[in-house]
Amino acid sequence: MKKRRGFTIVELLIVIVIIGILAAITIVSFIGINNKATVASIQSDLSNAQTQLKFFLVDNSAYPNSVTDCPTPSTGNLCLRPSSGNVISSYSANNTTNPQTYSLTEMHGSLVYTITSTTTPTTLASAPLSPVADWLAMAQGDHYGNYYDLVSNQWATITRTTPKTIYDPTTNHIYDVPANYLGINPRSDGKSGSEAQIEETRTNYLLNSYGVTNSAGKWSTSWGFAKNVIGTPTYSLNSGTYSSNAQRIQYIGVAGDSSGWLQPFIQSSAISSFAAGETGTASLYLKGSVSVGVSVQIVLRAHDATTADIGGTAATVAVNSNWTKVSATYASLPANTSYVGIYLSVNGINNGSTVDISSDAVQLEKGPFSTSYIPTTTTTATRNTDVVTIPTTNWNSSAGTWVAVATDTLGTNLNPNLIGWGTGSGNQYNLFTHMSNGPYAQFVSGGVDASAVFSRLASYFTASVSWTAGSPLTLYCGGTSQNSSNNVTALTTPPVTTGIGRNPYATGSGNYNGPIQRIVVYNSALSPSDISTATAAVQNGP
Repeated sequence: MKKRRGFTIVELLIVIVIIGILAAITIVSFIGINNKATVASIQSDLSNAQTQLKFFLVDNSAYPNSVTDCPTPSTGNLCLRPSSGNVISSYSANNTTNPQTYSLTEMHGSLVYTITSTTTPTTLASAPLSPVADWLAMAQGDHYGNYYDLVSNQWATITRTTPKTIYDPTTNHIYDVPANYLGINPRSDGKSGSEAQIEETRTNYLLNSYGVTNSAGKWSTSWGFAKNVIGTPTYSLNSGTYSSNAQRIQYIGVAGDSSGWLQPFIQSSAISSFAAGETGTASLYLKGSVSVGVSVQIVLRAHDATTADIGGTAATVAVNSNWTKVSATYASLPANTSYVGIYLSVNGINNGSTVDISSDAVQLEKGPFSTSYIPTTTTTATRNTDVVTIPTTNWNSSAGTWVAVATDTLGTNLNPNLIGWGTGSGNQYNLFTHMSNGPYAQFVSGGVDASAVFSRLASYFTASVSWTAGSPLTLYCGGTSQNSSNNVTALTTPPVTTGIGRNPYATGSGNYNGPIQRIVVYNSALSPSDISTATAAVQNGP
């Protein structure tokens, strides 16, 4: 009987290697085909969206406020449905220019494409000059999202255990933001892209913050009402900026009314909720109209524990046909303060005067400025701080450049951070804005404090800071530079992560409390001409 010879080990290994090579080729080919199919679906979505947006413009003489108002869009909005796996990550429109413009971005994993009113679908690339990181605010749902690094194709880590809200002035509506996401709006200057708001911890001290009616058709029983007019106001509910329960009050002055007043709502925080020397800020959203000569005020009153009125402040506010956020601040509460009352006061009502005011989303906070709305129904509610953490892999502590695109927070915080890096007060690099100035850079290391500052800016700005150890740091704003007086010392033992829009050395401290669109990081000190190139590329949006 003849023996059958099997494969040798060498022959088996050769077969295995050949199979492996063929499998690798097949996988690579499949990935390439799959990526091409994904790109084609994104481009098709954007091209179809461009057609729908053109039709919408023809029918409405304006582009929509939102394109993700699904399944049934309200007036002024549109519902675009991307292909499976694709996500509309940002949309913004500017209907104040001639012609009107828009930008729309869609993504699938690491593939990001954008389209505008005048361009075809193009891939969204990182900033020029090869940055090591390029963090861009991008939507992941209806008015919420995160920062996305166009270099490493990864998302930032967002930590906030409580939900929050964000107000979009283009739609006059407040949107809920889930825990562990940031509030995202279209860029507020009408240019392309989105902006993310990074806020500190705050509490709404009002027990009931929006209109829940009782049998009398007024606010819930936790609210009061007062008047000094002859007739009787009419109460009803209106579709609010936050809910469908906005309180509406209407009144026409009758014979005998002379400099009368209405206080549509009165509410107080709980006893012992405020103390002497603290700062209280009240805010709410108003909509409607009043006659010439009639004024509307937000009034804050301090009370002691016996309910005695011990001081107050008032701010006259405007009322118009759109929901508008208004606020008033009591800078330093007087001695013996135990709690604070908030009033909406309508003054100067005479015979024939008309009042038609709706109010919603009322808030009373501690601090010198208002933050996003925190709804309450029966007790106070607290929103935790937004903590944005990003990796600093391969960052250079001896030389570098940061470029930030943001709005000026107008001094709402002492040192609101755009970005910082370090381990403590004596070992840190920071780019922030200053309460009495504009963009401010401060680099502290090895006992050397180098800083540079610009004067106050308006609206959006692009600030850059570049440094090389042993040389003065340079702060740029829109291409103009300012040199510091001290040389930079290299940052020692920098951490592997840092934060956007907050002080990374003390959680909850130094939050920017305003919109930041983009943070770009370079590993060398860019030249003035390169700074100009980078600024021109990022300042008007991606």
